[in-house]
Amino acid sequence: MRIDSSRPARWRWQQLLTVPAVTCAAALAISAWAPASASAKTSGNAPTVKGKPIKGGVASYALPIGDTFSWMLPLENQANYENYESNVESGMWRPLYVVGGAGTTGVNYPMSIGQQPVYSHGNTVVTVKLNKGWKWSDGTPVTSSDVRFFFALEAAAVKAGKYAPYVSGEMPNDIASVSYPNAYEFVIHLKHAYSPNWFTGNQLTWIYPLPAQAWDKTCASCKAGNDAATPAGAGKVFSFLYKASEKLSTYSSNPLWKTVDGPWVIKSYDPTTSHTVLAANSKYTGPGKPHLAGYQIYSFSSDTAELDAVRSGVVDFGYLPFSDAAQVSNYKSQGFNVVPWTYFYNEAVEFGYTGPWKALVSQLYIRQALQHLVDQPLYISKTLHGYGIPDYGIAPDYAGSNLVAPALRSNPYPYSPSAASKLLASHGWAKGTKGTDVCKKPGTGASECGAGIKKGAPLQIQLMYTTGVPSFLSQVEAFQTAAASVGISLPLNGQTQNTMYSIAGVCPPGPCKWGIAAYNGYMWDFGQYQTLPGGLNQFGKGNYWAGGYNSPAADALIAADHRSSSLSALYAAETYLTKNVASLFWPLPDYEIVLAKNNLGGWYPLSPYANYQVSRWYLTKP
Repeated sequence: MRIDSSRPARWRWQQLLTVPAVTCAAALAISAWAPASASAKTSGNAPTVKGKPIKGGVASYALPIGDTFSWMLPLENQANYENYESNVESGMWRPLYVVGGAGTTGVNYPMSIGQQPVYSHGNTVVTVKLNKGWKWSDGTPVTSSDVRFFFALEAAAVKAGKYAPYVSGEMPNDIASVSYPNAYEFVIHLKHAYSPNWFTGNQLTWIYPLPAQAWDKTCASCKAGNDAATPAGAGKVFSFLYKASEKLSTYSSNPLWKTVDGPWVIKSYDPTTSHTVLAANSKYTGPGKPHLAGYQIYSFSSDTAELDAVRSGVVDFGYLPFSDAAQVSNYKSQGFNVVPWTYFYNEAVEFGYTGPWKALVSQLYIRQALQHLVDQPLYISKTLHGYGIPDYGIAPDYAGSNLVAPALRSNPYPYSPSAASKLLASHGWAKGTKGTDVCKKPGTGASECGAGIKKGAPLQIQLMYTTGVPSFLSQVEAFQTAAASVGISLPLNGQTQNTMYSIAGVCPPGPCKWGIAAYNGYMWDFGQYQTLPGGLNQFGKGNYWAGGYNSPAADALIAADHRSSSLSALYAAETYLTKNVASLFWPLPDYEIVLAKNNLGGWYPLSPYANYQVSRWYLTKP
């Protein structure tokens, strides 16, 4: 995960893959918008569950290496804005709109507190009715007052700079006012007309009704009242809750976290190991009541420890390390289900548009040439052993999803060193004495090198990458070799992931001392807070995730996507950012190779948003 306190975070980087490296030489030798219609099914063979389902029991899952559940408050800060955090939080405090289901993308209305929103007045007014019958575990009904409480805390979190989903111009800045006609309805008045698709999928999904009757206070001994009614009071309430969420040692004892409206409630938590135990909420009133009596979450520091826990029976749902991919048949013969978890995330390699190499990476033809040198089929087949999918833009080539533009289903820049060479030669580059291209025709004309590039300047860009991952190193080295073959020099600068955060993770605003930054795993995910991959948070004006990329044309298309009700506007933004090579697009490794006991059912089809969906799970007996 990418964590940096100076910039908003988003669920980012997956665990380090440890696929055995292939040598560089060997590598080179070779919905309509609705949940029902947005049915992106996961790949892999359906598991075989043995025995008869039982009611009760406790199951467990392992998080990817290095990941830990460590944040309770469903208003996440930058460091805890991760899918594995919100997966747990949303099981205790139901979002207004749950996203995703069994192999499906989009909003899951049957599981949500909110009914489908109604847009009126030219899409400037949004009316939301709440489903009646939802109650907090203390018996209090879930009402629009709990939504009002959320909005008060959200505004306070934004003001404090501690609300990770927020990007300038988005909620709450895009809302003029909110009214509350009755206990089960609220009306949002927008500052502008917005696309119902975008506003529902990328804004309303942020809302969590929160228990005002238990949380609206400023100290543990204070009586809950109406403190959040004013901005100043809301700031104090948020500060109190935020500090409580920082106290990991009190997670299981703090009464704040016992008032829930979801199917689960915290039972115990170990702040040293992050071992988390949740129990079924016996007073849960919503749909999809859990089959299990509880579940546990385990965290591990190594693949070996995680795999040992699965084989010994401590963990019911874990994963097979990519380094052991050849052992799939062996584990199946031992009674495990083994299924690849393909997911709807995005992988990109950032360009440093504001750093020392900005003159080079700002040239579209250079970015296009570099994209022609990314051999995605090779990387997937040789370094990932087939456990990955192509990613040709800001959304991957995920089967079945209607949120992926047709243009992203095939590679606009297929692997072709000859195509890369032609692009460079046609813009005034030629081989220098050391084999690296140099600029022979400076200037800004159509056949010249481009703005800021002097005559004789070498075509050399530093490539910083995540160390410690043999499979990823193989990809990077293959890319470097392909680039050298056409005259592009990419000196490698290997860094640990944490060090990369401190270098590339602070740019912009800077200092920006890097040219290309390649992180292993995934760059961006979609899910509870963002279901449409329109590109604003990654590539829009003022973004934090693309090294300072700035394109008025992209901004206009993104804005049009936010206003249009047609998926064609989304496709236009996706297509432009892809063909403009806003970042280098790189293959997306599978989230995990799932290794699950054959007496565990309900977990398949897998969620495209990497949500474990434990409420669907059940155990069996012979």
